[in-house]
Amino acid sequence: MTTFIFTNDATGTLKSAIGATDISLTLDTGDGATFPNPGTSEGFHAVIFDGTNTEWVICTSRSSDILTVTRGTLSYAFAAGATVEHRLHEDTLNQFFQKGQERSVAADPNGSAANYAGEEVLDSVNGIWYKNQSGTTWQAMNSV
Repeated sequence: MTTFIFTNDATGTLKSAIGATDISLTLDTGDGATFPNPGTSEGFHAVIFDGTNTEWVICTSRSSDILTVTRGTLSYAFAAGATVEHRLHEDTLNQFFQKGQERSVAADPNGSAANYAGEEVLDSVNGIWYKNQSGTTWQAMNSV
């Protein structure tokens, strides 16, 4: 699974045209520095657009001003000058756990693993909230 990485305000311009099957995007000199630099099993979503076509890609590598991307089944050719932007995609957001969707347990959760670091769970039998400290260690936050 890809771990998505982020940066703010990353944008660039295609230095040269790309075909619908190309996986290497060359940006104008210096534009690549604004984008994240993915490591092993990392990537980020980007969008290429030219005023007519828009295509989402996942960038899996960056070397200076060259982005290596995975393209979807619907891909387009883009002329030099098309815009490339790092954007937040719904696929990324859907991987985040949401606090409003808390997990309930029927007893003290100590000894059980958390779904993510710092997870909070409700012992619905005793009305006690627990916060994951590390590993399988939980701390009671309140008691009734």
